[in-house]
Amino acid sequence: MDPYLLVLHINDSTDDQILFQAACRRGNVPFNWHVADSAEKGISYLRKLVDQSKELPVCWPDLILLDIVMPEASGFEVLKFIRGMPELKHLPVVIFTGDNFPGNEQKSLALGANLFLLKPVVFQEVVGLARNLYELMRQMKKEGSSPSALSE
Repeated sequence: MDPYLLVLHINDSTDDQILFQAACRRGNVPFNWHVADSAEKGISYLRKLVDQSKELPVCWPDLILLDIVMPEASGFEVLKFIRGMPELKHLPVVIFTGDNFPGNEQKSLALGANLFLLKPVVFQEVVGLARNLYELMRQMKKEGSSPSALSE
């Protein structure tokens, strides 16, 4: 069996969280999930990991799946926080959004996202995307690649 990878999914839409998890189950993609339903909760979770890591070993996410459009603070704020913290900036961040606003992809990549993906509308496409993302992450972890390999 393939090894599980830990995904931190930061998205205010429970429907989107459930849809992506269902796509992973359908595609036999072994992701373990931690979800945060707001930018603030995502940042709080990551801040706790950083604080705990000073005292004992922590289980860092293998991937952060991040939506852009959320109430109060956006995914861009989370991305700035991640890339501004030395303990976190090594983590791969994939923007996974339904918002195709012009400039979002360029802004995401400029702020340090490794990959920008628009949410597919068709469920089977989400399954394929989840499989491809898992294979890419598994290969990177096996090779010890840096997250920048995602954007190459």
